[in-house]
Amino acid sequence: MDRLRVGVIGCGSISGTHFHALRNTEYAELAAVCDIRPDRMEKAAKEQSVKGFLDWRELIAQPDIDAVHVCVPHYLHAEISIGALKAGKHVLCEKPMGMTLKEAQAMEQAALESGKTLTVCFQNRYNGASQRIKQIIDGGELGKVLGGSGFVCWDRDGAYYTDSGWRGKWATEGGSVLINQSIHTLDLMRWLVGGFTLKSATMTAKRLADTIETEDTCDMLLENDRGGRFLLYCTVCAVGNMPVQLHLQLEKGEIHMDGSRLTIVGPDGTNFEDYAAKMTVGKDYWGASHEHLIREFYRAIQAGEAPYVTPADALETTRIMEQAYLSASEVRSRPRG
Repeated sequence: MDRLRVGVIGCGSISGTHFHALRNTEYAELAAVCDIRPDRMEKAAKEQSVKGFLDWRELIAQPDIDAVHVCVPHYLHAEISIGALKAGKHVLCEKPMGMTLKEAQAMEQAALESGKTLTVCFQNRYNGASQRIKQIIDGGELGKVLGGSGFVCWDRDGAYYTDSGWRGKWATEGGSVLINQSIHTLDLMRWLVGGFTLKSATMTAKRLADTIETEDTCDMLLENDRGGRFLLYCTVCAVGNMPVQLHLQLEKGEIHMDGSRLTIVGPDGTNFEDYAAKMTVGKDYWGASHEHLIREFYRAIQAGEAPYVTPADALETTRIMEQAYLSASEVRSRPRG
């Protein structure tokens, strides 16, 4: 089996996680990197011993590149993903799947028309605790899910936004705490308990109103397709980066997730389980399963199978996200349409 040759577009902070994962899969290998900043491109190309490009269009024109990872600011996700798919490359795109539903739909259509594989980095589905919760829910051992709540309480200061040049702006980030940090937890909750309907959402800038156009705090009330009621609260105003918490109430018990730790309350008592990540790459307060997602992406391509996170599936998370922004747009003056 020949390894697929991969180009990583964007050599910012997340690229190191992708480089690490590609070194540890037998299905693919890093062949090229790209960044508009010569210093970052040259550093990555030298450290990884691969070709370097300053223009992503030049990279996707290379006939020996089979796939690309899109690791650039949000506003470029759709353009580069669509361009790469049309050039005959498989695409693994960092979250979010575009900044809007329209962009996400265009990405899905490009994948269908090209016949190439597209996936989105919702890697927290691979976390051990997430997989265990999914097993319990799908197996029905505690009955159906009645409702629950998710909490993302992290810390991002003003410099995190101003130093980037693109974060904290509607035109380039598309939002902040929801689209950037908490979209993982929104996706995880939706994946675990079924399709969501948004009932209401509020967004504010409690701490960073003088720094960003967007939101630093968001809360959402949701219902799933079985009538369960759910709350998602997310903020970057906390004093530190706390583990993501998820609490689910089921007919016959409860599940409480605190980072990698689970408390499972059932008819026979309470079990405590710890699924601490074994990997050394990633942020332990949101999980470190990029390696699992990337390896599975290339295994699926080699086997002719659909990816674990399909475009249609990822698109549904984008749909709920956009509904939340439109519902709360008056609060932070988000442009409509």
